[in-house]
Amino acid sequence: MKLRPTFYHAFFIIVFAALIASCGGSEEPIQLTIPESTPVAKKGSDIPEEVKKLLTMHTCLGCHKMDKKLIGPTFKDIAARGYTAEEMVQLMQVPQPENWPDYPPMASMSFVAKGDLLAIAEWITEIPVE
Repeated sequence: MKLRPTFYHAFFIIVFAALIASCGGSEEPIQLTIPESTPVAKKGSDIPEEVKKLLTMHTCLGCHKMDKKLIGPTFKDIAARGYTAEEMVQLMQVPQPENWPDYPPMASMSFVAKGDLLAIAEWITEIPVE
């Protein structure tokens, strides 16, 4: 059985093409604006939102919490050590298990962008130590 194009096929193709062309949207492209991030913490949270996004994206929160021991030391315990941000970045990229003998060795975070690690480390250095 041979299919032959008919008037109806051509009509549906033209209508479909016109429908697609007419659904192009407005003439002006929509401008998306990204608000500048602020280090303001959400109510009930000690972690600023932009830092929390980094910690979540790089799975830091799976092992570390602000003041509750998990697999790794708390962020407050890390801040109490007095490391500079650059030292913390180095230790995140090449962990030294002897620095935290009471915890399992940390996996290397060398695959994480240095800027992200530096943002996290700078935040940790700003945590008030009790």
